[in-house]
Amino acid sequence: MTIEISIRNVCMEFPGADGVKHVLDNISYDVQEHHFVSIVGPSGVGKTTLLRLLTGLMPPTSGEIHVSGQRISGPPKGLAVVLQDYTRSLMPWLTVEKNIALTLRKQKLGRANMRERIESSLEEVGLAGTGKSYPWQLSGGMQQRASIARALATRPDILVMDEPFASVDAQTRFDLEDLVLKVRDDFGITTVMVTHDIDEAVYLSDEIVVLHGKPAQVRDVVTVDIPFPRSQMATRNNPHFAELRTHVYAMVRGLE
Repeated sequence: MTIEISIRNVCMEFPGADGVKHVLDNISYDVQEHHFVSIVGPSGVGKTTLLRLLTGLMPPTSGEIHVSGQRISGPPKGLAVVLQDYTRSLMPWLTVEKNIALTLRKQKLGRANMRERIESSLEEVGLAGTGKSYPWQLSGGMQQRASIARALATRPDILVMDEPFASVDAQTRFDLEDLVLKVRDDFGITTVMVTHDIDEAVYLSDEIVVLHGKPAQVRDVVTVDIPFPRSQMATRNNPHFAELRTHVYAMVRGLE
């Protein structure tokens, strides 16, 4: 299988009042094409920092990151991002369809093609017919669906998500998890997600990267060998699900 993202010997340091702060130390990992990978670890370990490096928003202090075979020096083509705080990522003064249209400007689509892209993306996330609504007219879960639709509209090869469901209630979270699995199946997108929710990581992922330590290192890479398709009831009641969750939790807490 093709390697979509290659992280090699990545270190990250930040200047601080008390000297240099070492955040990431010699991080190496390959993300396979079409895989779903979750990054977990204790709060403050550097998960979001690693995600920012993957998106090209800042360069690592040392090491290299390649996306689709190209070393990144800025935001790579074919990559879309979904953030935790949908209230800040969606422009409240624009309708849902105009929020999505913002991401398509550089693709120079004709009006008809842009309309089709917007409508098909909204339909994919269960928001058909809401394009004329403003974000503040939608529930929190619907707003995050709109954020996912905006990402999908660019037809990305890679989807990067930073705690995408942390701001919604539990039932909506389950619905959005299943939506992400549907999107992955429909589009074959390679996905990397940061989450604090270990159950969520096990439910969604092919592999879980556990970061631990200060500076953070890859403590373990856990293969989630639970077959697809997955369901909230059957998968979470699978005894192996509980075993994987316990193992990952122990790694995050430094108990193993």
